[in-house]
This record gives sequence, C-alpha cells and structure tokens, in this order.
Amino acid sequence: MLKQETLKLDTINEFLPLLQKADFGVSIEEKFRVVMAIGLFSDKLVTLARAAELSGKSLSVFIEILNRKGIPWMEYTEESLEQDNIAISKYVELIGEEK
Repeated sequence: MLKQETLKLDTINEFLPLLQKADFGVSIEEKFRVVMAIGLFSDKLVTLARAAELSGKSLSVFIEILNRKGIPWMEYTEESLEQDNIAISKYVELIGEEK
C-alpha cells in the first residue's frame, strides 16, 4: 500500500503565485490540474488521453495547450519512420502497376 503523505502549507503557498500566472484555466484548481497533467505526461507517467482526463480538458484542448507550450504530444520513432518508408514504397509500386 502506498504511504500517504501531506504537503506542507509553506510548499503550497510557494507555488500559488506561480500557478496564478498560468494561462490555461481560471481557478487555481483548474490551473493545478493542467500543470500536474502536463508534468505527468512529460515524464511519461500517464498517456496523452489520461493526462487530458486528469487535466479536465478534452483531448483536443489538451493537445492545443501542449502545442502552445512547445511540448511534443507524440513521438515519431525510427521504427515509425521505417514503417512509413515501407508503406510509401509499397504505395509507389502499386501506383506504378496501375499505370
């Protein structure tokens, strides 16, 4: 079982002025949810869909927030590139056969 911990009031008070400056949300709670979701997603602790859910935003709005902050929301790996190149080659062959 996870050990439950509490935050010190001093710690919370230290972050409140910074949260108030965040430009995604109106209330402190809304801003907190988005900031935490971004952090968890960036650290790969949650999926994009789960981060959007935790933030209280739709997936498209959460992606817009990530884009505004310059945070990539998907990874294009070497494996993805290789698969795309194979698919493109097959498509080009198919087009050539149809002519």
